[in-house]
Amino acid sequence: MQLIELDRRALDAARWILSPVTAADLDRPTPCADWALRELLVHLVSENQGFASAVQGGTDRAVWTGGTLDPDPIQAFAASAALVTEAFAADDVLGRTVEVREFGVLPGKVAVMMHVIDTVAHSWDVASTLGQVWELDDDLVGAALEMLLKFPLTRGPGQAFGEEIAVSGEASVADRFLAFTGRDPRWERR
Repeated sequence: MQLIELDRRALDAARWILSPVTAADLDRPTPCADWALRELLVHLVSENQGFASAVQGGTDRAVWTGGTLDPDPIQAFAASAALVTEAFAADDVLGRTVEVREFGVLPGKVAVMMHVIDTVAHSWDVASTLGQVWELDDDLVGAALEMLLKFPLTRGPGQAFGEEIAVSGEASVADRFLAFTGRDPRWERR
């Protein structure tokens, strides 16, 4: 499956998952240490805006943290998802070089892969926070896992990924993806 299509599907799934979010949900704890749902959603909006800007040649690092939830979380995410979808649809995005935050200048293909992984992982975080079942297609999650396995990961407190969680050899592709990112597939909102 094409990488750009995988990204669009991940964004569509995330949009559907966060569609029931209300203002009352924004202070809920998430599986992401130190982030309430508000911070997680700002991160998602900021990442969408940052990747969109980067593939269009932008180098302003402030865009990576400048997202807001105005006028509301659902509209803010939808608008940022539309921006990154449009940016990724441009000719030769995968062949360009892209400056991604602190990671530096990377091939466009790598940048899109990073966005897919981030979107898939955080869609689970949102679903878990809201007490929803996370049901992404196995081929989408499997592709995100394959991509993730290609990256050298820095793990631990304050890093993008926690320590890998042990799961059984018979674990679903979703549980293997989550465990590899350091997420406990059994996490429950408290």
